[in-house]
Amino acid sequence: MPFMMSTRALARLDHAALRAAGQRSAEGRPSRIGGAAAPYAVFATVGYARTRLRHVLRLRRWVPVISQADDLHPLIEGAVSPAIRLRIPAGSVSREFLAAYDSARRFALSPIAPCPQCGAHVPTVCIDNLADYGDWLRGAQGLAESPFYRTSPAHHGDCPLPRHPLTT
Repeated sequence: MPFMMSTRALARLDHAALRAAGQRSAEGRPSRIGGAAAPYAVFATVGYARTRLRHVLRLRRWVPVISQADDLHPLIEGAVSPAIRLRIPAGSVSREFLAAYDSARRFALSPIAPCPQCGAHVPTVCIDNLADYGDWLRGAQGLAESPFYRTSPAHHGDCPLPRHPLTT
């Protein structure tokens, strides 16, 4: 039977992320979310996606990361490979992420959470490090959207979000 992260360990991960975000904020360093990562020439294999999530969240080797192809989110025009869904199980709770390339061929790692309009589970923002994840957890404004946030087919049919253009 594979090891499963405990709910307490998942809470410690979230706490570490919030602490990293707070420290970055206290030091006056801005968030680098969205666009800071250089384009990658490699395809987003399952192994690469898992490794990237482990690196971003500073996960220990024993923490399981379950992966599967994500058929729900199609290949974005200009991207180099299909999306991969990653899950960190922890008892009855888990954290899910979408690993995909955007149209600029940048690797985007996005927490999946309920849409504020329709409640469907969709990719939210792009995270590059533990502090970015902490910013997302605390609901910080100004985070770069996932390339699939507004276009995700997971949104309910009556959700107004996909029809609203991104305003920057």
